[in-house]
Amino acid sequence: MIEPAPPRRRALLWAASCVGAAVLLWLASRKVPLWPDVLHLPRPELFALAAALHLPYSLARAVRLRWALPPGAPVSRDLLVGSGLVSFLVILLLPLRLGELSRPLILARAGVAGLGLPEAIAAIASERLLDGLLVVGMLFLGLGLSTAFSPEFAALVGSVERFGLASGVVFAGLMLGLGLLAFTPPRHHERLGGLVRPVLGARLGDFVFHLAAALRPIFTSARGLFLLGASLVYWAITLLQLWLVLLACGLDLGAGEAAVIVAVVGLSIQLPGGPAQVGSFQFGAALALQLFIGPADLRGPGASFGALMYLLGLLGALVLALPGLALLGRDRRRRVIDPSSSPPSEPGPIA
Repeated sequence: MIEPAPPRRRALLWAASCVGAAVLLWLASRKVPLWPDVLHLPRPELFALAAALHLPYSLARAVRLRWALPPGAPVSRDLLVGSGLVSFLVILLLPLRLGELSRPLILARAGVAGLGLPEAIAAIASERLLDGLLVVGMLFLGLGLSTAFSPEFAALVGSVERFGLASGVVFAGLMLGLGLLAFTPPRHHERLGGLVRPVLGARLGDFVFHLAAALRPIFTSARGLFLLGASLVYWAITLLQLWLVLLACGLDLGAGEAAVIVAVVGLSIQLPGGPAQVGSFQFGAALALQLFIGPADLRGPGASFGALMYLLGLLGALVLALPGLALLGRDRRRRVIDPSSSPPSEPGPIA
């Protein structure tokens, strides 16, 4: 099992996240007010439509993991959706993206045959790295399609492109590493184990090879293509939702500009911000908006967009976590009533 972090380490993590949040909030507030003096929402019906999209957005995000999980694991719909809805809130609330571990732990502890911690981590890691590559692609595609440019565009776009390229190299390198693990023939694992285990330790070394076996179906079968297709649908909904909020706030930007804003915010929330993505979200939104709108619009519609988009994501995750808990409870009760429907899975070799 994974031991909880010592209190001192937890305190240091929270302190580091709060310092990071304060720095990012200060940087963002220099250009865009963190909260508008007057809410600018000339088209509230579009914001209502964006809010209604949060349910299909969250369901698409939760369900697509099906294609990254082991094909033979009998994961119920309640467990699949419930784990997603609950973990989305945990990811938002915990600092430094530590909440990313929540969904693998929920899935691994459900007792599903063939779904241990290595399989759950392999699924989440593949999904997250694919997201990173898609976001970087969206950034450069959006920049190519954009037609509205602010006076500061020329001064900022180079930094944004370098940030995107650096992120893309990291995501591609990590994805390549997962691919190499997945394609390593099992007959070579014992030979490689003699090299890996002295470096990582016996337990972690065994975990790595268990992870490789879990990754293989994603990289070597049609499941990887289905995961890609489901992820494209999810990001299309994400783009549409943000675009609607832009238009609702009176920012008449196109799909290209909306794609850049989605991408910059998506990359910025990987930065060490505070709990609830405080700081990292505002920094990304401020940076992205500066590419396309001038100072006057940044203080009015821009500030309204940043505040509403942030609250929509946070409150949406909070509200949907409640039915997520109910789904997990129903799945647990079903397993208690009929334990033969899903025998216990092998625990992952990690302590």
